[in-house]
Amino acid sequence: MDHKRTIKPRHLPYLLLLALLLTTCTKEEMMIIDNSLQVLSQKIDGEKAEDGLTGVAINPAIELIFSHTLNTSALEAALRFTGGGDVDYSIAYSNTNSTVTITPNNALDYETSYTIDLPAGDYADQADALKEAFSLTFTTAPYVPPNVTLESDVTGFSEDGGMATVSVRLSQMVDQAVSVELAIAGSATEGADYTISGTSVNLAPGEVSADIELVALQDGSLEGAETIEITISSVTNAEELTPQMLSITLFDDDLDSNGDGFPDQGFIINEVLFDPPGGDAGDANGDGTRSASEDEFIEFLNDSDVEVDLSGFTLYDTDQLGTGEPRHTFPDGTIVPPGGVYVLFGGGSPAGDFGSAQVGVTTTGNMNLNNADDAITIFDASGNVFLTFDTQVEGAGINFGDDQSVTRLPDINGAFALHTDANPALLFSPGKKADGSELGYAASTGVGFVINEVLFDPPSGDPGDANGDGTRSASEDEFIEFVNDSNQPVDLSGYRLFDDDQLPTLEPRHVFPDGTIIPPGGVYVLFGGGTPTGDFGGAQVGVTTTGNMNLNNADDTITILDPDDNVFMTFSTQVEGAGIDFGADQSVTRSPDLEGDFTLHTTANPALLFSPGKKADGTPF
Repeated sequence: MDHKRTIKPRHLPYLLLLALLLTTCTKEEMMIIDNSLQVLSQKIDGEKAEDGLTGVAINPAIELIFSHTLNTSALEAALRFTGGGDVDYSIAYSNTNSTVTITPNNALDYETSYTIDLPAGDYADQADALKEAFSLTFTTAPYVPPNVTLESDVTGFSEDGGMATVSVRLSQMVDQAVSVELAIAGSATEGADYTISGTSVNLAPGEVSADIELVALQDGSLEGAETIEITISSVTNAEELTPQMLSITLFDDDLDSNGDGFPDQGFIINEVLFDPPGGDAGDANGDGTRSASEDEFIEFLNDSDVEVDLSGFTLYDTDQLGTGEPRHTFPDGTIVPPGGVYVLFGGGSPAGDFGSAQVGVTTTGNMNLNNADDAITIFDASGNVFLTFDTQVEGAGINFGDDQSVTRLPDINGAFALHTDANPALLFSPGKKADGSELGYAASTGVGFVINEVLFDPPSGDPGDANGDGTRSASEDEFIEFVNDSNQPVDLSGYRLFDDDQLPTLEPRHVFPDGTIIPPGGVYVLFGGGTPTGDFGGAQVGVTTTGNMNLNNADDTITILDPDDNVFMTFSTQVEGAGIDFGADQSVTRSPDLEGDFTLHTTANPALLFSPGKKADGTPF
């Protein structure tokens, strides 16, 4: 007789619950039911990690979640982290010591295989042993080098105190130290034309940029614009995806006003007579009487493009400097024009041919220079040292008691020598070159090529239509009036005009077209834009190539560079226009025209707000 086992109704709920558990438990939960120690999950940097994972960061956080609370001592004794050798690592626990986080103490190597091993064994007090050895292998990502680029904050700078900042930049932050070696070339010479803070750039891990500084040196040589060319010669832990050459222009600020091939020297002493020869040969001032003191002289030359006002300046020799009593005070109105010569005699009544020089005598009637050892010192009206000449410095090695003057050889630009070394036929040459020819170069008529009028702020409404095209424009009606007050034509072809905003970028407001030649006595008016129409006094008229002058009423500088990037002309609201309100709805103009200082147009002529192409009174030049 067969017996069948009957399930009693009271057991049915338990069986159903067991069936539900078996169908809904996860693999990990089934492992727990087993009560053996299991690794439930493995993550690297928060992401699930399969064995053999690649592209892992070199500073990973490796998380292992176990099924039971661990015996940490047993685990740490057995766990190994290897990759071409043992890895130094730290271990942290959480979730009642069932979660383990492993982090290397040092960055791992790139593109290297690493393994974490845990052999089978007892690592939990409340669980059975880990039955199967655990192993997780992964490979770190390859190093991705950043791209290196070069940048400069300016495209050019002047040798008159200019500087440039060159930045070495990485495309992204990296955990490796990056070094970049720079190569410097170009027509400018390091150490003579500029200094550089370094040619090696080292970026620590995490840094993405570093700077080097270029600082101009004032060299006093006519060189024109020169270039500094910077390239990358080598790089470590980075790459230069595209070869670069950073070219920076170094502008020469030296002028050559007299065209002698030398830069302007400024206001200088060109010749001094300490020891007039005996007898008639020593009558340097030409008044018929030889005097040991009155025939002494100092010859000054203004080798620059601006006039020098000596009004109120005082001259001392060494003896008088200690007493504060000058040998000479320059009278009011003592103005030496560009290229002009001024000869100061000790006394007497100078008569004769002194070239184009202005001539004066000391206010004390006594120069009294010491032939053996003396220093001439000139102070400006504020008591600042303006000019010096020392027999032991500029005249070192020269016999100042040799019955003749000392003079520059060659004139203007040379060192001092005895006059007979420069010209054996003459013992001195006050007001002239050592060879007896004309020294000054301002004898030609006129004041040269000048800015005579500028409109920064066109008046509102119809009165502001300076270009006469029927429309008032704040930018297009701005203008600059140039006058060639010389006996030579001025060719502006290829010259470029900048304001303060555009000069650092070398993006000109205007490029003078080929054939822009201003004849002697000619006038050229440059408007910001528009269609200039009307009577401009016969002047040549143009508009800016950008159609936008955009002068700043508050503070601006107009700079014109020649085709070789030399400074040709400037106008500064803070220098030529000091104290003038450039936002007064009118132009500023020279008063008198050509030669005067700048002033508001209504100060020169109350009836007109501006006069492009004409004098301030409205008549043609």
